[in-house]
Amino acid sequence: NSQLSTINYQLSAINYQLSTLDLIQTHTSKTNSFLTIMAAVTADEIEAALLASLASSEDAVIEDSYPWSVEQTAGENAFDYHLKAIGVIKSLSADGYTVTSDLSTSFWELTPQGATVVGTGTQEFQVLKAIFEKGEGGTLPMGDLQTAVGGDKDVSKVGMANCMKEKWIKKDGANLVSLKSSLDDVTDQVVIDLKTIQESKGALDALPNKTTTALKKRKFIKEKVIKSVKVIRGPSYAPQRVKKAADLTKEMLDSGAWKTTPFKPYNLVTLGEPVKGGYLHPLLKVRAEFRKILMEMGFSEMPTNKWVESSFWNFDSLFQPQSA
Repeated sequence: NSQLSTINYQLSAINYQLSTLDLIQTHTSKTNSFLTIMAAVTADEIEAALLASLASSEDAVIEDSYPWSVEQTAGENAFDYHLKAIGVIKSLSADGYTVTSDLSTSFWELTPQGATVVGTGTQEFQVLKAIFEKGEGGTLPMGDLQTAVGGDKDVSKVGMANCMKEKWIKKDGANLVSLKSSLDDVTDQVVIDLKTIQESKGALDALPNKTTTALKKRKFIKEKVIKSVKVIRGPSYAPQRVKKAADLTKEMLDSGAWKTTPFKPYNLVTLGEPVKGGYLHPLLKVRAEFRKILMEMGFSEMPTNKWVESSFWNFDSLFQPQSA
């Protein structure tokens, strides 16, 4: 029996590792797909879509840039598309093509742990399921619980505590005994609540505050805030943006294109970069260090800048030979 338990534990650990590898491969595949999609969407394409959305009439407006991004991407990677769109909108506003006003949107988002729970069930549901599938007659030794749930210590510990709290199981000596006749007798309400959040696209009022507080405490959901903007036409709006030139070139002068070319405005009153001070010469640094040491020893400086030093003290007293 001991050897069989060891073998079963090893098999469960291997299955858990394989499932983890599958999750990593799936995540990597989705990440690569996302990068491919975002690389394919250029700023020029987003700019064209924004200007086209405002082209229908003078009163055309994009009420909220985030739902607009969701519409443009059909919900796929809308958040990252929106970040890119915000950069384009700021650029258009700088050139007077659009005028914006700030907005803020809050919603619930499933954490990676919450998304996993939607697929596998809560820890308590997994524990009850293990008792029915791995135990005998709805009874499972406590020592076998961690192996029965795939070797995950957190699942066994949290799941057992919540099962007892929900009165799905009880302890009977060294065994866990189910108080339910089958899995059909219980409802994994947490999974239902998480799916409700998904279906409502994270609406804050999709669930009662008490329920969302409990889900946040278990780290299944988190509140996400998206900064977005309302966009209307600006004074320089046009269906297609003409890039403004930064400098006057010889070619513009030769062809006469400078007469019709729009130029970026120059700021003639802006301050330049502050001039930074120089650095002390290495010899001056050494002299300053020696001066500091001598001053700390009690020496004082003489005001030699007031005196004219004679050649006697500088040359004769030092036996410096006089020039011929």
